[in-house]
Amino acid sequence: MQTFIQSIKTRPKSAFLLAALSGVVYFLTALNLAHHTTSFLDEGLYTYKGWLFATGKYAPFADYGVWTNHMPLSFLIPGYVQKWFGPGLRTARYFMILLGLLTQLGLWIVVRRWANRWWALGVVWAFALNPASIKLYTLSISQGIIAVMFVWMLVAALDEDLPLWRMLLGAVIASLMLSTRLNMAFVLPLLILYFWWEYGFKKAFWAGLTGLTTFLLVQGLFYPDILKFWGSWLPKSLTPFLDPYRYQSDIPYTKPQRTEELLNLYRIVLYLFLTLRLHFLALFSAISTWLLFPRVRKSTPRIRAAAFLTILFAVLFYAHAQNTFSNDRCVSCLLLYVVYFDFLGLILLPLTFPLLQKETGIIKRTLIYAIALLAIAGLGFSAYEDVSLDLAHRILPIVRDNYVWSAARYVTGMEELVFFRTAYITLAVGLALVILTLFLIIKRRRQPEQRASFGYQTLMFLLGVGLLLSPTKVLGKGNDFFACPESDVIARYEEAGAELREIIPPGAQVYWSGRIDAIFLYLPDVEIYPPQLNQVHSYYLGGDPDFLLLRGRWNDELAEQWLGEADYILNELGNTQDFEQAAFDSGYYEKVAATGAIEQCREWRSVIEVYQYAGNDN
Repeated sequence: MQTFIQSIKTRPKSAFLLAALSGVVYFLTALNLAHHTTSFLDEGLYTYKGWLFATGKYAPFADYGVWTNHMPLSFLIPGYVQKWFGPGLRTARYFMILLGLLTQLGLWIVVRRWANRWWALGVVWAFALNPASIKLYTLSISQGIIAVMFVWMLVAALDEDLPLWRMLLGAVIASLMLSTRLNMAFVLPLLILYFWWEYGFKKAFWAGLTGLTTFLLVQGLFYPDILKFWGSWLPKSLTPFLDPYRYQSDIPYTKPQRTEELLNLYRIVLYLFLTLRLHFLALFSAISTWLLFPRVRKSTPRIRAAAFLTILFAVLFYAHAQNTFSNDRCVSCLLLYVVYFDFLGLILLPLTFPLLQKETGIIKRTLIYAIALLAIAGLGFSAYEDVSLDLAHRILPIVRDNYVWSAARYVTGMEELVFFRTAYITLAVGLALVILTLFLIIKRRRQPEQRASFGYQTLMFLLGVGLLLSPTKVLGKGNDFFACPESDVIARYEEAGAELREIIPPGAQVYWSGRIDAIFLYLPDVEIYPPQLNQVHSYYLGGDPDFLLLRGRWNDELAEQWLGEADYILNELGNTQDFEQAAFDSGYYEKVAATGAIEQCREWRSVIEVYQYAGNDN
């Protein structure tokens, strides 16, 4: 085996061929996920709102139009793709696959530049073997768009002896990232500070001016309506001039049929470890780098680049974690947010590898073991929903009445089965770490000339195991809520769209009650009530109807008006609001058709009922 590996290393073309093979693996994985991953509200919002903007039916941030709750490019990029190549999930997701391949290519370029082709090969394979990330990059949401921008910003800007034009290009891409998602606001300032540190004030000034100018030009395309977006984000005390554009805050907000995610310490710990588990290689590569990084005595381009990536990673992770865990709105969203930037860890490890300490002192070695044990236990803790635990059912009766176990379960507050599943996996992976330690001790005794410490070898071993297990349920393939292997999701949307087009003529006014907005990509010529696209997230109780409609929101009064004037009503089963169901049961509306289940893996079966106003016969 060692001879085979050495023979490959002596042939430079082997790395390129194996890298191309990783691209094929990525493509096939992404293609499968594109057809077997359910859609959800956000994907429909980005693509269909983008379609409405690109075709000129509505303008971003305009009064009495579509609620533009994110930066404009997040909608316009998928929207123009729909306009140019035809609306539909097939177009949207195939475009995202292309962006994913470009992201993989960018990773190869950056890592090869700072390390070598073999490190670059490892990184592109790590990227291609993680279905958790590929799934999100393949959905038509902003993660894949930001990722490709982010990586190619690094291709342009992260290098030694950088020419000015590439610094300017990097700043332009960073500003476009901000015009795509506001959560990328930290990237451009940190990039300019890196340029200042690496190349001096003058070049950093020109890069900053270029980035700022690009940002203002994009914002200017939507002025003054875009001030409504900024009025909802910037502090009121610092920006009183935005008060006319701010949303009225004293309207009571209702959450009909919307379940909030309970926020507590247990769920915070669960989703932190679940995030580590699903994106293990990227996140643990960064952790390993920081654990093995030496004391810095002299600043070099490599150290400055490592510091830049580290600060970027830390700032973005903290900002997204703080936003996720600051309320009950979406405790699990960290799983989605981390994909914007987690690949920074894949770049950081090979970039810093020549500097890392292979020999570590007792304190650092103890810290490494503690973190490794915590990580492994956390991975087991977060895997109880995905990994088969038949043995837990067998041991449950044996330990149910044990005082220690019962006391521990009482302190944690877990449900009985959850506790025993968690305990079982944690003990199992803890045992695995003990086996690893014994293995390293035996290896050291047999190879006393080996200079690398146990701590270093432990981290490298875990990264190696992580690479092998990434495409399995143990790591990246777990917690797959959106998976739908039983049916071709794209084909079902196309079939349902064809069914609805036979019933609903072009130009018809449609009332919508549902969360799979992507269905309207197959009804491009109908007229909709724009506030309904965000469903309950833009729905209010009370308030002035005209003011709400002005800002792209709606309430029960507007809903009743629209129910009476719409040519057709589309109602997705499982998402019907109470007043809508009462209207359907009143005898005023006739159900004329219903699609089959569009997303057969959804609990509510995603059947769309078609109603028409029939009047009152009584």
